Amino acid sequence: MGSTGASDTSTTGSQLSSTSFPNEILHSIVHYIAYTPELSDSCSRSPFKCASPELLALSATTWQLRLICLPFLFANIRMKKNMDPQQLENCLAISVKFTKVLVIDSLSPLGEQTISRILPQLEQLTDVELRDCQDRTDLLRTILAHPTVTSVLVDDLPDKSMCNESDLSKVALRRTRSYQVISPEYKKYLNQGMRILCLELVEDDSFVTQLDSKALPGIQEFQFLILGFSDSNPLSWLPVLSSNHPTLNELWLLGGRKRYFDHVALPFLSPFIIESQRQNLDGFFVIKKMGIHRTIGSYSQEWYVRGLSLRTTSASILSLIEILTLVASSFPKLEMLTLKLGQHEEKYHINDLASAFARFSSLRVLYLEKVFDRLKTETLTPLVQRRSTPIALDDLRDDVKSRLLLFASHLARHVRTLDSIHIDEAGYEYDNAAGVSLGNWYLSGWLHVLNGNRDIGGTLA
Repeated sequence: MGSTGASDTSTTGSQLSSTSFPNEILHSIVHYIAYTPELSDSCSRSPFKCASPELLALSATTWQLRLICLPFLFANIRMKKNMDPQQLENCLAISVKFTKVLVIDSLSPLGEQTISRILPQLEQLTDVELRDCQDRTDLLRTILAHPTVTSVLVDDLPDKSMCNESDLSKVALRRTRSYQVISPEYKKYLNQGMRILCLELVEDDSFVTQLDSKALPGIQEFQFLILGFSDSNPLSWLPVLSSNHPTLNELWLLGGRKRYFDHVALPFLSPFIIESQRQNLDGFFVIKKMGIHRTIGSYSQEWYVRGLSLRTTSASILSLIEILTLVASSFPKLEMLTLKLGQHEEKYHINDLASAFARFSSLRVLYLEKVFDRLKTETLTPLVQRRSTPIALDDLRDDVKSRLLLFASHLARHVRTLDSIHIDEAGYEYDNAAGVSLGNWYLSGWLHVLNGNRDIGGTLA
Protein backbone atom coordinates (compact mmCIF):
# COMPACT_ATOMS: atom_id res chain seq x y z
CA MET A 1 0.00 0.00 0.00
CA GLY A 2 3.02 2.27 0.22
CA SER A 3 4.34 4.42 -2.56
CA THR A 4 7.37 2.17 -2.94
CA GLY A 5 5.57 -1.10 -2.32
CA ALA A 6 4.41 -3.86 -4.57
CA SER A 7 0.94 -2.33 -4.73
CA ASP A 8 -0.14 1.29 -4.90
CA THR A 9 -1.81 2.66 -1.76
CA SER A 10 -4.42 4.82 -3.46
CA THR A 11 -5.45 2.00 -5.77
CA THR A 12 -5.69 -0.42 -2.86
CA GLY A 13 -7.75 2.09 -0.90
CA SER A 14 -10.25 2.40 -3.74
CA GLN A 15 -10.40 -1.38 -4.06
CA LEU A 16 -11.04 -1.75 -0.33
CA SER A 17 -13.93 0.68 -0.53
CA SER A 18 -15.43 -0.65 -3.73
CA THR A 19 -15.58 -4.23 -2.45
CA SER A 20 -18.03 -3.07 0.27
CA PHE A 21 -16.16 -4.80 3.07
CA PRO A 22 -17.83 -4.43 6.47
CA ASN A 23 -16.34 -1.62 8.53
CA GLU A 24 -15.10 -4.18 11.07
CA ILE A 25 -12.86 -5.82 8.46
CA LEU A 26 -11.61 -2.48 7.14
CA HIS A 27 -10.90 -1.43 10.72
CA SER A 28 -8.78 -4.56 11.24
CA ILE A 29 -6.84 -3.88 8.04
CA VAL A 30 -6.18 -0.25 8.99
CA HIS A 31 -5.18 -1.28 12.52
CA TYR A 32 -2.60 -3.69 11.08
CA ILE A 33 -0.80 -1.11 8.94
CA ALA A 34 -1.49 2.01 11.02
CA TYR A 35 1.84 2.60 12.73
CA THR A 36 5.54 2.46 11.92
CA PRO A 37 7.45 0.04 14.18
CA GLU A 38 10.07 1.53 16.46
CA LEU A 39 13.46 0.15 17.38
CA SER A 40 13.00 -1.69 20.63
CA ASP A 41 16.53 -1.92 22.02
CA SER A 42 17.00 1.76 22.87
CA CYS A 43 15.28 2.08 26.27
CA SER A 44 12.80 4.38 24.59
CA ARG A 45 9.70 2.94 26.27
CA SER A 46 7.72 5.72 24.62
CA PRO A 47 4.00 5.02 24.20
CA PHE A 48 3.97 7.23 21.09
CA LYS A 49 3.30 5.51 17.77
CA CYS A 50 4.15 7.19 14.49
CA ALA A 51 1.49 7.02 11.76
CA SER A 52 2.69 4.97 8.81
CA PRO A 53 2.75 6.31 5.23
CA GLU A 54 0.11 3.69 4.42
CA LEU A 55 -2.26 5.11 7.05
CA LEU A 56 -1.79 8.66 5.75
CA ALA A 57 -2.39 7.57 2.17
CA LEU A 58 -5.46 5.47 2.97
CA SER A 59 -7.02 8.33 4.91
CA ALA A 60 -6.99 10.43 1.73
CA THR A 61 -8.71 7.92 -0.58
CA THR A 62 -12.42 7.74 0.31
CA TRP A 63 -14.69 9.16 3.00
CA GLN A 64 -15.38 5.67 4.30
CA LEU A 65 -11.68 4.99 4.85
CA ARG A 66 -11.16 8.52 6.14
CA LEU A 67 -13.65 7.95 8.95
CA ILE A 68 -12.06 4.60 9.81
CA CYS A 69 -8.55 6.10 9.79
CA LEU A 70 -9.36 9.16 11.94
CA PRO A 71 -9.09 7.43 15.34
CA PHE A 72 -5.68 6.07 14.33
CA LEU A 73 -4.49 9.35 12.82
CA PHE A 74 -5.19 11.33 16.00
CA ALA A 75 -4.54 8.67 18.62
CA ASN A 76 -0.95 9.90 18.95
CA ILE A 77 -0.23 13.64 18.90
CA ARG A 78 3.15 15.36 19.26
CA MET A 79 3.27 19.02 20.26
CA LYS A 80 6.35 20.22 18.41
CA LYS A 81 8.83 22.78 19.67
CA ASN A 82 7.84 26.42 19.13
CA MET A 83 4.45 25.38 17.77
CA ASP A 84 2.11 28.31 17.10
CA PRO A 85 -0.48 28.49 19.93
CA GLN A 86 -3.39 28.86 17.47
CA GLN A 87 -2.19 25.86 15.47
CA LEU A 88 -1.80 24.01 18.74
CA GLU A 89 -5.35 24.82 19.77
CA ASN A 90 -6.75 23.78 16.39
CA CYS A 91 -4.88 20.49 16.55
CA LEU A 92 -6.09 19.69 20.05
CA ALA A 93 -9.66 20.67 19.20
CA ILE A 94 -9.71 18.11 16.37
CA SER A 95 -8.19 15.36 18.50
CA VAL A 96 -10.40 15.72 21.59
CA LYS A 97 -12.29 12.49 20.89
CA PHE A 98 -9.37 10.40 19.66
CA THR A 99 -6.09 11.29 21.36
CA LYS A 100 -4.75 8.66 23.73
CA VAL A 101 -1.05 9.57 23.70
CA LEU A 102 0.28 13.14 23.89
CA VAL A 103 3.97 14.09 23.55
CA ILE A 104 4.81 17.62 24.67
CA ASP A 105 8.12 19.12 23.53
CA SER A 106 9.39 22.56 24.49
CA LEU A 107 6.67 25.17 24.01
CA SER A 108 6.29 28.89 24.54
CA PRO A 109 4.58 30.03 27.78
CA LEU A 110 1.46 30.81 25.74
CA GLY A 111 1.58 27.34 24.20
CA GLU A 112 1.78 25.73 27.63
CA GLN A 113 -1.18 27.79 28.80
CA THR A 114 -3.14 26.58 25.76
CA ILE A 115 -2.35 22.95 26.55
CA SER A 116 -3.28 23.39 30.22
CA ARG A 117 -6.63 24.88 29.20
CA ILE A 118 -7.55 22.25 26.62
CA LEU A 119 -6.05 19.22 28.35
CA PRO A 120 -9.14 18.42 30.47
CA GLN A 121 -11.19 18.08 27.25
CA LEU A 122 -9.08 15.14 25.99
CA GLU A 123 -11.46 12.48 27.22
CA GLN A 124 -9.48 9.49 25.84
CA LEU A 125 -6.04 10.60 27.03
CA THR A 126 -4.11 7.91 28.94
CA ASP A 127 -0.38 8.54 28.33
CA VAL A 128 1.65 11.75 28.27
CA GLU A 129 5.32 12.21 27.45
CA LEU A 130 6.62 15.45 28.93
CA ARG A 131 10.06 16.80 28.05
CA ASP A 132 11.99 19.04 30.48
CA CYS A 133 9.50 18.44 33.28
CA GLN A 134 11.70 20.04 35.98
CA ASP A 135 11.01 23.53 34.65
CA ARG A 136 7.33 22.87 33.91
CA THR A 137 5.90 22.08 37.32
CA ASP A 138 2.51 23.74 36.78
CA LEU A 139 1.95 21.84 33.53
CA LEU A 140 2.98 18.58 35.17
CA ARG A 141 0.50 19.15 38.00
CA THR A 142 -2.27 19.76 35.46
CA ILE A 143 -1.41 16.54 33.64
CA LEU A 144 -1.29 14.49 36.86
CA ALA A 145 -4.72 15.83 37.81
CA HIS A 146 -6.30 14.56 34.57
CA PRO A 147 -8.64 11.72 35.61
CA THR A 148 -7.93 9.37 32.68
CA VAL A 149 -4.15 9.81 32.52
CA THR A 150 -2.40 6.73 33.91
CA SER A 151 1.24 7.39 32.98
CA VAL A 152 3.46 10.44 32.48
CA LEU A 153 6.83 9.61 30.92
CA VAL A 154 9.65 12.03 31.80
CA ASP A 155 13.37 12.25 30.99
CA ASP A 156 14.44 14.06 34.15
CA LEU A 157 13.29 14.38 37.74
CA PRO A 158 10.38 16.71 38.51
CA ASP A 159 11.00 19.78 40.64
CA LYS A 160 11.98 18.92 44.22
CA SER A 161 8.86 20.64 45.53
CA MET A 162 6.75 17.79 44.15
CA CYS A 163 8.40 15.33 46.51
CA ASN A 164 6.70 17.01 49.44
CA GLU A 165 3.21 17.52 48.10
CA SER A 166 2.40 15.23 45.20
CA ASP A 167 1.53 11.62 44.47
CA LEU A 168 4.02 10.65 41.78
CA SER A 169 2.66 7.16 41.10
CA LYS A 170 1.72 8.22 37.55
CA VAL A 171 5.25 9.47 36.83
CA ALA A 172 7.65 7.11 35.02
CA LEU A 173 11.31 8.09 34.53
CA ARG A 174 12.45 6.76 31.16
CA ARG A 175 15.94 5.69 32.18
CA THR A 176 18.66 6.32 34.71
CA ARG A 177 21.94 4.86 35.92
CA SER A 178 22.35 2.59 38.89
CA TYR A 179 24.41 4.95 41.06
CA GLN A 180 21.67 7.56 40.80
CA VAL A 181 18.98 5.20 42.09
CA ILE A 182 20.72 4.70 45.43
CA SER A 183 21.19 8.44 45.99
CA PRO A 184 19.09 10.16 48.71
CA GLU A 185 17.61 12.48 46.08
CA TYR A 186 16.13 9.61 44.05
CA LYS A 187 14.83 7.87 47.16
CA LYS A 188 12.56 10.85 47.86
CA TYR A 189 10.94 10.51 44.44
CA LEU A 190 10.65 6.73 44.72
CA ASN A 191 9.00 7.11 48.11
CA GLN A 192 6.34 9.27 46.43
CA GLY A 193 5.56 6.47 43.97
CA MET A 194 7.69 7.42 40.94
CA ARG A 195 8.68 4.47 38.75
CA ILE A 196 11.87 3.87 36.78
CA LEU A 197 11.35 2.00 33.50
CA CYS A 198 14.93 1.30 32.42
CA LEU A 199 18.09 1.02 34.50
CA GLU A 200 21.64 1.05 33.14
CA LEU A 201 24.24 -1.22 34.74
CA VAL A 202 27.84 -2.19 34.06
CA GLU A 203 29.51 -5.49 34.84
CA ASP A 204 31.65 -4.27 37.72
CA ASP A 205 28.98 -1.94 39.11
CA SER A 206 28.89 -2.09 42.91
CA PHE A 207 25.13 -1.64 42.67
CA VAL A 208 24.85 -5.19 41.28
CA THR A 209 25.79 -6.61 44.67
CA GLN A 210 22.89 -4.72 46.23
CA LEU A 211 20.21 -5.92 43.85
CA ASP A 212 18.96 -8.64 46.17
CA SER A 213 17.78 -6.00 48.63
CA LYS A 214 16.58 -3.46 46.09
CA ALA A 215 13.01 -3.23 44.90
CA LEU A 216 12.23 -1.00 41.91
CA PRO A 217 8.45 -1.15 41.41
CA GLY A 218 7.47 -0.94 37.77
CA ILE A 219 10.97 -1.57 36.36
CA GLN A 220 10.64 -3.07 32.86
CA GLU A 221 14.12 -3.16 31.39
CA PHE A 222 17.79 -3.34 32.29
CA GLN A 223 20.62 -2.41 29.95
CA PHE A 224 23.77 -4.18 31.04
CA LEU A 225 27.24 -3.30 29.75
CA ILE A 226 29.38 -6.45 29.66
CA LEU A 227 33.06 -5.57 29.81
CA GLY A 228 34.17 -9.16 29.19
CA PHE A 229 37.15 -9.11 31.52
CA SER A 230 35.91 -12.13 33.47
CA ASP A 231 35.02 -15.66 32.38
CA SER A 232 32.39 -15.94 35.08
CA ASN A 233 28.66 -15.48 34.54
CA PRO A 234 28.07 -11.71 34.79
CA LEU A 235 24.34 -12.33 35.25
CA SER A 236 24.60 -14.54 38.32
CA TRP A 237 22.32 -12.06 40.08
CA LEU A 238 19.54 -12.37 37.48
CA PRO A 239 17.44 -15.02 39.33
CA VAL A 240 17.21 -12.86 42.45
CA LEU A 241 16.54 -9.76 40.39
CA SER A 242 13.78 -11.52 38.45
CA SER A 243 12.07 -12.78 41.59
CA ASN A 244 12.10 -9.36 43.25
CA HIS A 245 10.83 -7.49 40.18
CA PRO A 246 7.91 -9.26 38.46
CA THR A 247 7.43 -6.39 35.96
CA LEU A 248 10.96 -6.85 34.59
CA ASN A 249 10.63 -8.46 31.17
CA GLU A 250 13.56 -7.20 29.06
CA LEU A 251 17.32 -7.30 29.51
CA TRP A 252 19.67 -5.93 26.86
CA LEU A 253 23.34 -6.92 26.96
CA LEU A 254 25.74 -4.45 25.38
CA GLY A 255 29.44 -4.81 24.73
CA GLY A 256 32.51 -2.95 25.86
CA ARG A 257 35.05 -4.82 23.71
CA LYS A 258 35.16 -6.20 20.19
CA ARG A 259 34.54 -9.85 21.11
CA TYR A 260 33.22 -9.47 24.64
CA PHE A 261 30.52 -12.15 24.31
CA ASP A 262 33.19 -14.76 23.56
CA HIS A 263 34.61 -14.41 27.07
CA VAL A 264 31.56 -14.62 29.30
CA ALA A 265 29.62 -17.65 30.49
CA LEU A 266 25.95 -17.10 29.72
CA PRO A 267 23.73 -20.20 29.72
CA PHE A 268 21.56 -19.01 26.81
CA LEU A 269 24.57 -17.93 24.71
CA SER A 270 27.40 -20.38 25.41
CA PRO A 271 26.02 -23.22 23.20
CA PHE A 272 25.86 -20.79 20.26
CA ILE A 273 29.46 -19.62 20.81
CA ILE A 274 30.75 -23.18 21.17
CA GLU A 275 28.96 -24.33 18.00
CA SER A 276 30.20 -21.32 16.01
CA GLN A 277 33.74 -22.19 17.06
CA ARG A 278 33.23 -25.84 16.09
CA GLN A 279 32.07 -24.76 12.61
CA ASN A 280 34.92 -22.22 12.32
CA LEU A 281 32.41 -19.39 11.99
CA ASP A 282 33.32 -17.45 15.12
CA GLY A 283 35.78 -15.20 13.26
CA PHE A 284 33.15 -14.14 10.73
CA PHE A 285 30.86 -12.11 13.02
CA VAL A 286 30.75 -10.03 16.18
CA ILE A 287 27.76 -9.91 18.53
CA LYS A 288 26.97 -6.26 19.27
CA LYS A 289 23.78 -6.56 21.33
CA MET A 290 21.60 -9.28 22.73
CA GLY A 291 18.12 -8.93 24.21
CA ILE A 292 16.62 -11.58 26.47
CA HIS A 293 12.98 -11.65 27.44
CA ARG A 294 10.44 -13.26 29.72
CA THR A 295 6.68 -13.01 29.94
CA ILE A 296 5.45 -9.88 31.72
CA GLY A 297 4.40 -10.58 35.30
CA SER A 298 5.97 -14.03 35.31
CA TYR A 299 8.20 -15.24 38.14
CA SER A 300 9.74 -17.80 35.79
CA GLN A 301 13.51 -17.86 35.42
CA GLU A 302 13.27 -19.13 31.85
CA TRP A 303 14.67 -16.22 29.88
CA TYR A 304 15.12 -16.59 26.14
CA VAL A 305 16.93 -14.65 23.42
CA ARG A 306 14.46 -12.33 21.71
CA GLY A 307 16.75 -9.81 19.98
CA LEU A 308 20.21 -10.04 18.45
CA SER A 309 22.51 -7.61 16.65
CA LEU A 310 25.40 -9.00 14.58
CA ARG A 311 28.14 -7.31 12.59
CA THR A 312 29.95 -9.39 9.98
CA THR A 313 33.71 -8.99 9.72
CA SER A 314 35.98 -8.50 6.73
CA ALA A 315 36.87 -12.21 7.01
CA SER A 316 33.26 -13.18 6.26
CA ILE A 317 33.57 -14.94 2.90
CA LEU A 318 30.92 -17.44 1.78
CA SER A 319 29.66 -17.62 5.36
CA LEU A 320 26.61 -15.38 5.77
CA ILE A 321 24.16 -18.19 4.98
CA GLU A 322 26.00 -20.50 7.39
CA ILE A 323 25.86 -17.83 10.09
CA LEU A 324 22.12 -17.31 9.59
CA THR A 325 21.54 -21.06 9.72
CA LEU A 326 23.39 -21.31 13.02
CA VAL A 327 21.60 -18.30 14.53
CA ALA A 328 18.19 -19.65 13.52
CA SER A 329 18.82 -23.08 15.05
CA SER A 330 20.36 -21.62 18.23
CA PHE A 331 17.64 -19.06 18.99
CA PRO A 332 14.23 -20.46 17.89
CA LYS A 333 12.29 -17.68 19.66
CA LEU A 334 14.26 -14.83 18.08
CA GLU A 335 11.88 -12.02 17.05
CA MET A 336 14.26 -9.14 16.20
CA LEU A 337 17.47 -9.48 14.21
CA THR A 338 19.91 -6.75 13.19
CA LEU A 339 22.57 -7.45 10.56
CA LYS A 340 25.35 -4.95 9.88
CA LEU A 341 26.96 -6.10 6.62
CA GLY A 342 29.22 -3.17 5.79
CA GLN A 343 32.42 -5.24 6.02
CA HIS A 344 31.06 -8.30 4.23
CA GLU A 345 32.33 -8.93 0.70
CA GLU A 346 30.48 -11.88 -0.81
CA LYS A 347 27.33 -11.62 -2.96
CA TYR A 348 24.33 -13.96 -2.83
CA HIS A 349 21.41 -14.83 -5.05
CA ILE A 350 18.24 -13.23 -3.70
CA ASN A 351 16.45 -16.56 -3.40
CA ASP A 352 19.37 -18.22 -1.61
CA LEU A 353 19.64 -15.44 0.96
CA ALA A 354 15.88 -15.23 1.49
CA SER A 355 15.76 -19.01 1.95
CA ALA A 356 18.37 -18.72 4.71
CA PHE A 357 16.11 -16.29 6.56
CA ALA A 358 13.22 -18.74 6.15
CA ARG A 359 14.86 -20.93 8.81
CA PHE A 360 13.78 -18.41 11.47
CA SER A 361 10.51 -19.64 12.97
CA SER A 362 9.62 -16.57 15.08
CA LEU A 363 11.29 -13.61 13.33
CA ARG A 364 9.03 -10.56 13.22
CA VAL A 365 11.33 -7.55 12.68
CA LEU A 366 14.49 -7.50 10.57
CA TYR A 367 16.98 -4.59 10.50
CA LEU A 368 19.36 -4.66 7.54
CA GLU A 369 22.33 -2.34 7.16
CA LYS A 370 24.33 -2.29 3.90
CA VAL A 371 22.60 -5.34 2.41
CA PHE A 372 22.40 -3.93 -1.13
CA ASP A 373 25.98 -4.82 -2.11
CA ARG A 374 25.36 -8.39 -0.95
CA LEU A 375 22.66 -9.06 -3.57
CA LYS A 376 23.00 -10.71 -6.95
CA THR A 377 20.13 -9.67 -9.20
CA GLU A 378 20.83 -10.97 -12.69
CA THR A 379 17.37 -9.92 -13.82
CA LEU A 380 18.30 -6.26 -13.29
CA THR A 381 21.29 -4.86 -15.12
CA PRO A 382 22.98 -2.06 -13.16
CA LEU A 383 21.75 1.29 -14.40
CA VAL A 384 25.26 2.65 -14.88
CA GLN A 385 25.83 -0.15 -17.41
CA ARG A 386 22.61 0.52 -19.33
CA ARG A 387 23.44 4.02 -20.48
CA SER A 388 26.39 5.53 -22.28
CA THR A 389 25.69 9.02 -20.98
CA PRO A 390 26.02 10.23 -17.39
CA ILE A 391 22.96 9.49 -15.29
CA ALA A 392 21.34 11.38 -12.44
CA LEU A 393 21.90 10.21 -8.91
CA ASP A 394 18.14 10.01 -8.41
CA ASP A 395 17.93 7.46 -11.24
CA LEU A 396 20.60 5.39 -9.56
CA ARG A 397 18.78 5.54 -6.22
CA ASP A 398 15.60 4.35 -7.94
CA ASP A 399 17.55 1.42 -9.36
CA VAL A 400 18.89 0.56 -5.90
CA LYS A 401 15.41 0.92 -4.43
CA SER A 402 13.91 -1.49 -6.97
CA ARG A 403 16.49 -4.14 -6.04
CA LEU A 404 15.87 -3.70 -2.32
CA LEU A 405 12.11 -3.96 -2.82
CA LEU A 406 12.60 -7.12 -4.84
CA PHE A 407 14.65 -8.63 -2.02
CA ALA A 408 12.12 -7.51 0.59
CA SER A 409 9.33 -9.19 -1.39
CA HIS A 410 11.30 -12.44 -1.41
CA LEU A 411 11.87 -12.15 2.33
CA ALA A 412 8.17 -11.59 2.98
CA ARG A 413 7.24 -14.72 1.06
CA HIS A 414 9.96 -16.91 2.59
CA VAL A 415 9.69 -15.77 6.23
CA ARG A 416 6.04 -16.30 7.07
CA THR A 417 6.28 -14.70 10.54
CA LEU A 418 7.96 -11.51 9.29
CA ASP A 419 6.02 -8.28 9.84
CA SER A 420 8.50 -5.47 9.12
CA ILE A 421 11.89 -4.81 7.57
CA HIS A 422 14.02 -1.74 8.25
CA ILE A 423 16.63 -0.98 5.60
CA ASP A 424 19.51 1.44 6.01
CA GLU A 425 21.71 1.95 2.94
CA ALA A 426 24.33 4.40 1.77
CA GLY A 427 26.91 4.43 -0.99
CA TYR A 428 29.13 6.42 -3.29
CA GLU A 429 28.99 5.93 -7.05
CA TYR A 430 31.32 6.86 -9.89
CA ASP A 431 30.41 6.39 -13.56
CA ASN A 432 33.68 5.07 -14.97
CA ALA A 433 32.47 5.14 -18.58
CA ALA A 434 31.54 8.81 -18.44
CA GLY A 435 34.27 9.79 -15.97
CA VAL A 436 31.70 11.46 -13.77
CA SER A 437 31.24 11.28 -10.01
CA LEU A 438 27.61 10.55 -9.18
CA GLY A 439 28.10 11.36 -5.51
CA ASN A 440 26.68 9.84 -2.36
CA TRP A 441 23.23 8.26 -2.05
CA TYR A 442 21.21 7.26 0.98
CA LEU A 443 18.11 5.11 1.45
CA SER A 444 16.41 4.36 4.73
CA GLY A 445 12.94 3.35 5.85
CA TRP A 446 10.44 0.73 6.91
CA LEU A 447 8.82 -1.88 4.69
CA HIS A 448 5.82 -3.85 5.97
CA VAL A 449 4.04 -7.05 5.08
CA LEU A 450 0.55 -5.84 4.25
CA ASN A 451 -1.71 -8.85 3.77
CA GLY A 452 -2.09 -12.59 3.43
CA ASN A 453 -0.54 -12.44 -0.02
CA ARG A 454 2.64 -11.16 1.70
CA ASP A 455 2.70 -7.98 -0.41
CA ILE A 456 5.22 -5.34 0.67
CA GLY A 457 4.50 -1.66 1.31
CA GLY A 458 6.39 1.17 2.89
CA THR A 459 8.77 4.00 2.13
CA LEU A 460 12.48 4.09 1.35
CA ALA A 461 13.74 7.65 1.07
